[in-house]
Amino acid sequence: MSQQLKCSHCGEQKNPDAFPKASGKARGYAWVCKVCKTAKRRLKQAGMTEDEWKKQNRRYWLKTSYGITLEEFDVMLKAQNNKCAICKCESKDAFNSTLYVDHCHNSNRIRGLLCHACNSALGKFRDSKLILQNAIAYLERHK
Repeated sequence: MSQQLKCSHCGEQKNPDAFPKASGKARGYAWVCKVCKTAKRRLKQAGMTEDEWKKQNRRYWLKTSYGITLEEFDVMLKAQNNKCAICKCESKDAFNSTLYVDHCHNSNRIRGLLCHACNSALGKFRDSKLILQNAIAYLERHK
């Protein structure tokens, strides 16, 4: 049996022939399957504005990736005063003017909304308290 690939849009595991070939990608195939790519193109051709398209795409991404609605995301954003839960930067000042859903990769439980820098930092520290404590101690030693 051939290796299954995961579509970054719908999250389904599919055979490689369900994806367009992409020589520039390490895996040799695009990240979005042919079905999702066609659906996205049809929505765009339906006459949606760029903002409507982005909102529709955001709704789909939040639902398929994290199991939440755009409205639930907005409630979380309001509860955090439109700020990153770690560095407190305003969402408008964050990369792409948005905050990202932070979740535990083991339990998939959503923890909060973070700017790109803080979300990436947690990932690079592998969500490890020990590594973060070591980083703090390192910064203290090298003030």
